Amino acid sequence: MTRSKQHGFTLIEVMIVIAIIGILAAIAVPQYQLYVGKAQTSRLSLELAALRVAVEDCINHGRSQIGIDEGECDPRAPGSSLITGSSQVGMVLPSNYGVAQISNPVTVNTRITAIINNHVLSDLKGKKVAWIRGNQGRWHCETNIDSKYIISGCLHNASL
Repeated sequence: MTRSKQHGFTLIEVMIVIAIIGILAAIAVPQYQLYVGKAQTSRLSLELAALRVAVEDCINHGRSQIGIDEGECDPRAPGSSLITGSSQVGMVLPSNYGVAQISNPVTVNTRITAIINNHVLSDLKGKKVAWIRGNQGRWHCETNIDSKYIISGCLHNASL
């Protein structure tokens, strides 16, 4: 009698491997989307936070109108692939880029607001992130983004 060698896998072995892959995918994909959402929210918050310095400079030098002329406040807001909104100083932006909007005129209660565009995680589309300056010069972050994506230090405000 000759023994035949086994070639390949049995149907049950293949089904077990596919089931294991399915379980891992069911766990990994939502965690990855959560990670991407938090990363996009963090990036957006940091991009807006950088504008606070320019706004503070305008307030300290008495420049209240946003513009690029002498005596006006030029926040030098860079374009972002996460934001929708046109330039407040007439800067031409690349396609699918936008800039945060700064309340005009610039006052001690200035608000820097960004509306998230369609090139992000679907849960974030159309949501807002804002840095708001108080009378004492302290800034705080507010957003209407779902709380699972909010970075630390930013408060949820559903009415934003």
